[in-house]
Amino acid sequence: MRGEIDIEILSQKLGFETEDVMMLLELFTEASQSSLAQIEDAIEANDYETIAKEAHSIKGSSANLALADIVDIARELEMYAQRHKENQVRALFQDLEAMVEKVIESGFCYA
Repeated sequence: MRGEIDIEILSQKLGFETEDVMMLLELFTEASQSSLAQIEDAIEANDYETIAKEAHSIKGSSANLALADIVDIARELEMYAQRHKENQVRALFQDLEAMVEKVIESGFCYA
């Protein structure tokens, strides 16, 4: 992501209390970690349908939290998986994994 996420601004943008946004971010990271693990396995198995499905899931959940950078990468990953573009899929997976990891590492203490 291009910068730190300000929980207060995100809360206002989404119309939720700060605690609710933090809970949603926690749920997002748990679901995303599961999806990333499935994508990683699917890449090794050349299972592009699963890659596209899991990327689509991450795209939707990140869009709900206004995590635009993650949305963009997940969208591209989904598109390239549908086209069976192995090199692009592998590169975008690494980018997506790094972006989700950045959210996780933040501990939701954004400022």
